[in-house]
Amino acid sequence: MSLAAAAASFVADLALGAWFGAMAFFSFVAAPTTFSVLGTDDAGPVVNEIFPTYYQVGLGLGFVALGGIGVTDELAGLDYYWVAYGATAVAIVAAAYARYRLIPKMEAAGDDAFSQYHSQSVALNALAMLAVLVALAATHA
Repeated sequence: MSLAAAAASFVADLALGAWFGAMAFFSFVAAPTTFSVLGTDDAGPVVNEIFPTYYQVGLGLGFVALGGIGVTDELAGLDYYWVAYGATAVAIVAAAYARYRLIPKMEAAGDDAFSQYHSQSVALNALAMLAVLVALAATHA
């Protein structure tokens, strides 16, 4: 593998790893701790303020990963590049839907529909996490 291909592969892995790490940290450490310390009434607004940035960062990392995967495939060839592309695209779509469709619906509904939208948010986040892991695995197959 050439230096350029290795660098592109590193960029893809770094973006995917950072994205997965951010999702895992927020899901399993930051959000639960915020609710534990502040209680539901005070933690909700804090977490809701973080969500748009959380998804924007994910989208940015996803597009960086797609670029790295594309360059790596072009220069060195990936056996499962289509899996890496597809899985990354699935994660990007999940994050984009959450950011641009789900968050506005949540804001418009207020507290009344929290459980419905929260379960959708959790499902989208789980899908994105799984897709990013699949993409990482595919870049190393």
